[in-house]
Amino acid sequence: MDKKLNCVIIDDEKHAVELLADYIDAMPNLQLLKYFTDPLQALMDISEDDHIDIVFMDMDMPGISGLDLSVAIRAKTKYLIITTGHSKYAYEAFGVQANEYLLKPISMSKFALMIKRLLSLENTIKNTTAVDDFFFIKTDQIQKYTKINIKDIITIEGLNNYVKIHTCSETHVAYLTMKELEYKLQDINNFVRVQRSFIVAVNYIQKVEGNTIVLSNKMEIPLGTTYKKQFLMFLAEKTMKSNRSISE
Repeated sequence: MDKKLNCVIIDDEKHAVELLADYIDAMPNLQLLKYFTDPLQALMDISEDDHIDIVFMDMDMPGISGLDLSVAIRAKTKYLIITTGHSKYAYEAFGVQANEYLLKPISMSKFALMIKRLLSLENTIKNTTAVDDFFFIKTDQIQKYTKINIKDIITIEGLNNYVKIHTCSETHVAYLTMKELEYKLQDINNFVRVQRSFIVAVNYIQKVEGNTIVLSNKMEIPLGTTYKKQFLMFLAEKTMKSNRSISE
């Protein structure tokens, strides 16, 4: 399943936030992560741990200008989109390495074309960037590391501040979070989050019985409510269906 791009809106005008939120909701490749009408709050709350893909930033805001805020958070987002009612900010947008410049009022067609350009750029980056097929984890022994081959991972189980990585041959415990591993595996289509405590490799799914996923290592994973719709969409895409009518 393709990963959706996480979006953040920063605009002191509530109607502008609502409009962009509607546009984001209408795009299958996007999801709204956060929004702020107070730029100072955005400055305090946004961090690299949010894994933000796109920030939509207004330029005219009280407390701190969009220009100053852009400088402060540019490194925390992959793409920066300037949204403003004034064309005079075009040069400043270039200076803060903005990817796009949207002049208000923003129409759905203008928004969709801009997103299409970004997705094209995103696909180009993915196609030219090699994805590592392994990573190392630290063990509980000093200066000891264990290599994990991604193709061997069956499922990842979250346990508070630790995770269990179940592979074809053994189980490893690592001082990592589910969010950190989900981010590491985001560009690999083989993995899907099926509940808060489990990420599974789809090629190791043996069968699905109701709300239970049975893996090749005989583990049974209950499907979580939050992730059920996304998983069932994947299941529908991969299910063979006959074009024959019942009467045949």
